[in-house]
Amino acid sequence: MWEAMAKCIRMSVREVLGISRGGASRLEGAWWWNEEMKEKVKEKHKAYATLVHSTLNQEREVYKIRYKEAKKLAKKAITLLKNNAIERLYHKLETKEGEKVVFKL
Repeated sequence: MWEAMAKCIRMSVREVLGISRGGASRLEGAWWWNEEMKEKVKEKHKAYATLVHSTLNQEREVYKIRYKEAKKLAKKAITLLKNNAIERLYHKLETKEGEKVVFKL
């Protein structure tokens, strides 16, 4: 009985509210990201993938160093980009047009 009722409720909810496509990726959701950032993060992901798939210890050490460098570069670039974007937002909020943006936030 419970299963039938739960199924009926789910069907009603789908008809009324619809179905979402699911959550967006963190990379796609950030408003301050740009193409340069996406490339740096992709490089970091590639470096990590090669590190994980390496089998020899000597290879692994080299890939580990490459991954750490890619990670450091991506982290530094993200910090700079995010700080610049937030600073621009604060400057925009101080203007007359910025008052309207406050309500969107």
